Amino acid sequence: MQNINYVFISILGGLSVPLQLAIVNAFRNTSGATQIQSTFYLYIGGAIASLIIALLIDGGIKPPSYQNASWWMWMSGFLGSLYILCMFIAAPKIGATSTLLWVFLGQMLFATIIDSTGLLGVQIRKLDSLKLLGLGFILIGGLIMLYNEYRKISNKKPLLRFFISLYKLI
Repeated sequence: MQNINYVFISILGGLSVPLQLAIVNAFRNTSGATQIQSTFYLYIGGAIASLIIALLIDGGIKPPSYQNASWWMWMSGFLGSLYILCMFIAAPKIGATSTLLWVFLGQMLFATIIDSTGLLGVQIRKLDSLKLLGLGFILIGGLIMLYNEYRKISNKKPLLRFFISLYKLI
């Protein structure tokens, strides 16, 4: 139970994502900014917040040791922008709940691959049947949510039509 504080910190971080989605969507709607422009402004705000936190906690920012970092280590900013942009594109079409569910499933699948293979130098963590079962539950939850949305727009045999449409996707 010594890691419970990190669980709460992770939950706090997770709580901020749907809030961020709603705030940026409101910003985009009221400011006339495009989705990519909204992402840009989000990252300006994030850079300012990071600077303030670094000043308060570390007393400042020192330049990184460029010679010690591989090229791919600089891609996290690009990946963060891509992540946010994908959510901004999807959320208005499928809703914040569905967007975050599928983002979460994608994160969990790739995190499982990273943990189980030690990709990018992370400590290897064994993949077991309970982890796979948990991923399966997330997938089942997503399918239930998809079915619920499909059921609302299809009034004839929604379950059968839903599985036929899923089959066509595969």
